[in-house]
Amino acid sequence: MQTTFLTAKDYGQPSVLEYVTADMPQLAPGMARIAVKAAGVNPLDARRMTGEVRFTPLPLRFGGEYAGTIVDLPAGTDGWAIGDAVLGSATGAHATVIDVPIADLVARPATLDWATAGSLAGAGQTAMTMLDEVGVVKSLLIHGASGGVGSITVQLARERGIDVVATASEGNQEYLRGLGATPVRYGPGLTERIARVHLGLLDASIDMIGNEESVQASLARVKPDGELIDISARPHSSDRIRFAQVKRDPRNLAQLVAGVAAGRLQWTVSAMFPFDRAADAYTAMLDGHTRGKSVLVF
Repeated sequence: MQTTFLTAKDYGQPSVLEYVTADMPQLAPGMARIAVKAAGVNPLDARRMTGEVRFTPLPLRFGGEYAGTIVDLPAGTDGWAIGDAVLGSATGAHATVIDVPIADLVARPATLDWATAGSLAGAGQTAMTMLDEVGVVKSLLIHGASGGVGSITVQLARERGIDVVATASEGNQEYLRGLGATPVRYGPGLTERIARVHLGLLDASIDMIGNEESVQASLARVKPDGELIDISARPHSSDRIRFAQVKRDPRNLAQLVAGVAAGRLQWTVSAMFPFDRAADAYTAMLDGHTRGKSVLVF
């Protein structure tokens, strides 16, 4: 069996992306082979492509979440069968065929379309990690709240009874209000606008953006002992900002999937791109101001 995967031999704009087709290795013990149907595109993918974030050496492979069908399993595997629809986290998920640990598989409910299922794992588990990191709080400032991670973080926080102040672009204010947050527009005067909608200092902040505007707003409007959690991996002007590593747990992911499937949690797929137009998806990601998730479909 062969796979075609997205790669980049150099850092740069989406023009550096290319497709490579190669034979799949023999399936290793404990692994399942998946024909990918959909895979989410995240800001980190685009930032790795440009070289802003450099976790791994060149050449790069992309994608951290997927949904698809099992096409091969080791003999004697219990609980799963060839043809089962699954989703989860994976390294190099922007590919037609991938191998993933059987222990990380989560069943795809029939009520979830492929695009939704393929975009849940990364953003959902990031949101759950960030909320665990801030601990028990009554109020929370979330920067970049309209994207995939931000929007599910808002909803999970509201389920916990947390008062959420959420920053985003002008066009996403009503969307965030509909999720139960108090929205605040980006731009000059951000700190003052936050102060007007939430008179006291907030208990903690979660930052998906990590620019100087959001950092200074958090420093000014969060209590001195409050957690300032960042997922942008950008350098900051304050050592109060703490980068939190995402914890991936298929049990937590299964709970999130059940919430979306039942309609208790809203999930927005804002754009779908055929796999052979991955460069368009990465271009859109670099443009920013996204609502919900962008997804590659196969």
